[in-house]
Amino acid sequence: MQLNSNKYFKEILEDEIKSEFVIADVLRNSDRQKEFTFSFEEISLDITRQLISSKQFAKLKLLGRANNFEDDKKRLFNGSFANVTENRFVSHFLERNPNRLKKKAQRYRSFISLLKNRKIKNLINVGIGGSDLGVKMVYYALKNEKRGPSLVNVSNLDVTNLQNVLKEKDTRETFFIFNSKSFSTEETLENLRFVKNFLDSEGLDLNDHAVAVTSFPEKAAEAGFDENAIFEVPEGVGGRFSIWSHFGLGLVVSLGLDSYTQLLAGAYKMDKHFLEEELDFNLPYILGLTRIWNRNILNLQSLAIVPYEIGLKYFPSWFQQVEMESNGKSFDALGNNLELPAAPLVFGEIGTESQHSFFQLLHQGIEKIPVEFLVPFEGKNTFNENNKELEPHSRLIVNAIAQAEALITGTQTNKDQYRNMTGNRPSTFISWDKTNAESLGKLLALYENATIVCGLLWGINSFDQWGVELGKEISKNIDTGQNLEDLSYSARTMLKDIR
Repeated sequence: MQLNSNKYFKEILEDEIKSEFVIADVLRNSDRQKEFTFSFEEISLDITRQLISSKQFAKLKLLGRANNFEDDKKRLFNGSFANVTENRFVSHFLERNPNRLKKKAQRYRSFISLLKNRKIKNLINVGIGGSDLGVKMVYYALKNEKRGPSLVNVSNLDVTNLQNVLKEKDTRETFFIFNSKSFSTEETLENLRFVKNFLDSEGLDLNDHAVAVTSFPEKAAEAGFDENAIFEVPEGVGGRFSIWSHFGLGLVVSLGLDSYTQLLAGAYKMDKHFLEEELDFNLPYILGLTRIWNRNILNLQSLAIVPYEIGLKYFPSWFQQVEMESNGKSFDALGNNLELPAAPLVFGEIGTESQHSFFQLLHQGIEKIPVEFLVPFEGKNTFNENNKELEPHSRLIVNAIAQAEALITGTQTNKDQYRNMTGNRPSTFISWDKTNAESLGKLLALYENATIVCGLLWGINSFDQWGVELGKEISKNIDTGQNLEDLSYSARTMLKDIR
């Protein structure tokens, strides 16, 4: 379905905002706190600072009760939801099921044992996009839980990146994981060629120092991998949702199977909440609705993701792909042009760094930009008990709260215009107790599922990415000398310098 064809959404549009809703007028009302704050276990979702009234919110929540939303949700979780443009079913939800992990656990244990026996100290995860971002993000967030080899991610086509990594490693103590769903990804294959040549020069065999993770094992075999060095992933697992499958192998080895199990358990719990909880109290659904409200009613084009914990440094980059690759489209699943815009432009960075860079734009820019604050309330830093000052992490929490409040209140000096800030700028505050494998799993599933909520309500197929494929196709044509006459004059001129 498209929102424009939904009667409830039309009602919201018709109920035009005649005067701007002022958050500060209602924010100190305890009733608003009760109505606009939601929780599941330790995860709390506070949307009290969104520019929406109780009446408007009540109408907005009706969206999911129309058409096939609940049926689509059920089909997602039982693996019968079709990605029609790629002719496959969506199956990443199944990978988070504990029963699925049990089937994979023995092979994981054997693989961990193999690397331990070979005294492997360095693990290099080679991939790009979904096979890189998710692993890098989770490892950085949970590296204090590391039980195995150190993990380094390589995604750049520039082999200098890989060369610099290898300079610092003992090759005999190093193991590579090559991740490519199609096993035709240019960046990954180029790095594979470099590694094969490098291992040959050291007198080492590829299959003793590398494995392949792919949905096309026959292509990995053609590239030189033995059958027992290939981990096959179901085709229905999309790249940006792939850390729950064998594409998370680097996490399994480095963090340990226990931590990885807890990560999946957290995601599975959030999935069950998304599937079973009433829509009025359903965290992914509510979070998705706020994004639809901001994008389609308030016409806000961007979204800032701001975590207040250094371990979540790569969370914004990971979510950029999840959201913009999933919903960055101008047509629905049936091929009809969208009448309303879909995915926002996503950007973000760690909180304190953001405050000293792009928060200037958030406070004083002409356009309002919604912010999602991500804040764990238990930090890892402590002072002596006799020290009465705030602990370092408590200061981070204070900073986050202060920024959320400042976006609302602004300031009007009536004197120096350059000091004025209009305020009334929306934000969402997501908090949890502390970051561990399970809570991180819940957070990731919350964000993935909120993106899927938006896609379902927009009528979009959130599981293909043909816009990504086009660039790959043109690159292959250039490499093979095909259709060069179709290129722009500028492109043909530049190619003369390198061919």
